[in-house]
Amino acid sequence: MKTLSKITLLAAGICSTSLVFAQQNSYNDRYDQYDRSYRRDDRRDDRRFDERFDERRDFNRRTQDEPRYNNRYEEQRGNSRQADRTYDERDLSRAYDEGYEDGQRGQKTSERQEHHQNYKHFTFGVYAGANSTRFEGETVDGKDLTGRLGYQLGFFVRGGGRIYGQIGAEYLTSSSQFFKPGDGQVTGVKDITANINQRYLHIPAYIGVKVAQSERGVSGIRLALGAEYATPLGTDKNDFNLGNADFQAATINGLAGLGFDAGPIMLDFVYHYGFADVLSSGNSKRRILGVNLGFKF
Repeated sequence: MKTLSKITLLAAGICSTSLVFAQQNSYNDRYDQYDRSYRRDDRRDDRRFDERFDERRDFNRRTQDEPRYNNRYEEQRGNSRQADRTYDERDLSRAYDEGYEDGQRGQKTSERQEHHQNYKHFTFGVYAGANSTRFEGETVDGKDLTGRLGYQLGFFVRGGGRIYGQIGAEYLTSSSQFFKPGDGQVTGVKDITANINQRYLHIPAYIGVKVAQSERGVSGIRLALGAEYATPLGTDKNDFNLGNADFQAATINGLAGLGFDAGPIMLDFVYHYGFADVLSSGNSKRRILGVNLGFKF
């Protein structure tokens, strides 16, 4: 009986010991698995930490490099803007042409302003010349020409540019040939042909144009049209016994002129066309051709 009890206790001890060792082995296995899992998680966390650390380091590096990056970005933008400002060769040529034309227009404007400032807009002058007078419809023979010569003295004021106006005053002597028929009787009055010398005051006014001129307008070729007021100042003694009272107190003549200016020297040809008779009776519309040589300043 005792032997059986011992065997039973021994068997129970062996089983208990086996159970303890089995439980310890199971615990060790679970611990090893947990340790391996923990280590894997730990390594994963380490890798995550390393990745976060690398990201933070990259962020710090980008923060430090940001000014240089911005500079490069601005340079790229500048290059891009410069590329946007790149024009076609035809556009550049057109822009050059337009700039050249603008420069030429500006230069011409400056030249016109300078020319306007330097242009001689007002001229004063004096002149003297000779003239020949006849009446409307009258023919003049060469031998009678010398008896019809007179002279004139005058002055003028001229103002303007290429188109100008001129006014002045002129003292003119005129020799006109008059004819008075006789009564047809032998003892009666004979035909009388003689010259009458008169003195006139003329007030001429012109509108003219310089068909050619120098830079300052001092020299040139002129054409002019105008009119003049003419009044007699006196009449010499004559065979017809005519005096100032026998002539019209005032008449209007048309004027046409051709002039040449060479610096201060001028030469003018003037044609006077009478619109009215100078005598109350008879055809006495005067035609006067004059030539003048003058000096202007």
